[in-house]
Amino acid sequence: MAYKAVCFDIDGTLYPIGIMNRRLLRIGMAHPLFNLRYRRNRKQLRLFQKDYRKAIPFRWREAMVIQNRTGAEPAGGFDEKDYRSTYGRLEKWVYRPMERLYRSTKPFDGVRETFEKIRLHGLKIGVFTDFPLFEKLKGMGIDDLVDFAASSDDACFLKPDAHCFEYLLYNLKMDAKDVLYVGDSYSKDIMGASAAGLDAVLVNVRPSEMKDASGRFPLAKAVFCSWNDFDKWLTAILEDD
Repeated sequence: MAYKAVCFDIDGTLYPIGIMNRRLLRIGMAHPLFNLRYRRNRKQLRLFQKDYRKAIPFRWREAMVIQNRTGAEPAGGFDEKDYRSTYGRLEKWVYRPMERLYRSTKPFDGVRETFEKIRLHGLKIGVFTDFPLFEKLKGMGIDDLVDFAASSDDACFLKPDAHCFEYLLYNLKMDAKDVLYVGDSYSKDIMGASAAGLDAVLVNVRPSEMKDASGRFPLAKAVFCSWNDFDKWLTAILEDD
């Protein structure tokens, strides 16, 4: 199939996930209670967001209040003072430190070369990630090759909600059949992209999970252990087109 764009997750897809986990751990240790509530309620939000989508306009900053307020219910309304306090802590304790850390991040070997190859074949490159973009693309030295980048802050939904990928398609002005999505999480990237009608490729899978990969990851168009293996496959696809 001739694609018009290749789109990517960032964390764990373009650079090792261990880097992000170490940075989150460092920040979490500084504010452990806030971190625990944030992680717990972020998981809950993935369950709540389907009801939000059906019931009310979903505003991301309001969602952050839910993520970080103990015992909050999605239909319970929002307190302006609580919102300002919670979002202020999120900005100060999580977002600003993460932004500083991401000013220098080394991607997997070959990422820039793959991006250059995609552009050389006339395809666009998009990025969609759950966590804020910060300076990740610039820090990895690939921001000049990306046509469109967004995060859940922009789309107001977390992956795997199909709205995330619909938001990506809308801004690229393309149909689902035109876009290949690449990610490292089967439950978030592959299932979410597939629900929106996109072909999806799973990368950076553990070697032990490659046995019966088609059975483990039935919605993935292809599954790879390394960036190099993915690059070889993608090169063949581009040259066939």
